[in-house]
Amino acid sequence: MNNPQDTNSLKFLAALEAGDLTGLKSVPKSDLHIHSILGTRIKRIESWLGTPLPRPPSKMSSLDDMIKYSHGELYPHIMTRAGFEFTAESAVQEAVEDGVARLEMSLDVRFVSLYESGPDGFLSLVSHLVEQYIDRIDFRPEIGMSKDRSADDQARLARICIHSGVFRSIDLYGNETAHPPDPYRLLYADARKQGLKLKAHVGEFAGPELISETLDLLQLDEIQHGIAAATSRPLMARLKRDRIRLNICPSSNVALGVVSDIAHHPIRSLVDHGVRVTINTDDPTIFGQSVSQEYLLLHKSGLLSAEELNSIRVEGLSE
Repeated sequence: MNNPQDTNSLKFLAALEAGDLTGLKSVPKSDLHIHSILGTRIKRIESWLGTPLPRPPSKMSSLDDMIKYSHGELYPHIMTRAGFEFTAESAVQEAVEDGVARLEMSLDVRFVSLYESGPDGFLSLVSHLVEQYIDRIDFRPEIGMSKDRSADDQARLARICIHSGVFRSIDLYGNETAHPPDPYRLLYADARKQGLKLKAHVGEFAGPELISETLDLLQLDEIQHGIAAATSRPLMARLKRDRIRLNICPSSNVALGVVSDIAHHPIRSLVDHGVRVTINTDDPTIFGQSVSQEYLLLHKSGLLSAEELNSIRVEGLSE
């Protein structure tokens, strides 16, 4: 614990030991790895639609299984302007309810196409969302792109977003091995000049070699997932030395078959080697977990102590 007199830390520790989810929700925390279109519970989407939806498989063999479910069962209902706006705002509302004090949520550049006015309409919506909840949460919008789509087309729109002053970070996700990171190098350099935090998904399915390559080419500040780094002592040493933070999503890793179960999650090794980590939700629509539930799950598994989890909570609220 950073400060024994810290009231929030004491409350968090007590809530963890008691298995008190309500108590955990009352303590400030962060969610630095969440996607807006899948950022709200499926029950909220059903209530908005007025119709039930098939549930995602509890265990999937790969990211492809998740994509197949999302495209088949969810996107026909929510991949519209109304669906985008509902899921984005509902995700912010759920974060507030869970006691998330800092939210870095990615909004994909493809949503620009949902607005007749193009980037202006999209940027206006995101700005409005920030202002609407400014007294309840530090919402820091993140512009997102997918490796599964054309780098050139996305970069053109992303550059507009980067220079808008609306976004605070940039992220690259999708199939890690679909394309090399090099096509995004100039865009990321531009984002850095504009003061954005640089992130990318890597090291959930691909190995430490691609993590190192992506770090070199994009000069990342943080990595989304990155758990494959636990298989490489030299890479973990580099992450510790350069203070590169890994924004980890435990339930996501288990559900997608990357990790066998929570008790064997490589976050244990990463923490032991001094790598900075945070705990996050990824896609609550799919994985059904809040940040508070992720902390409780890790504690109940015995993988991390209450004190270690509190240090991770504090880490997520630091710059």
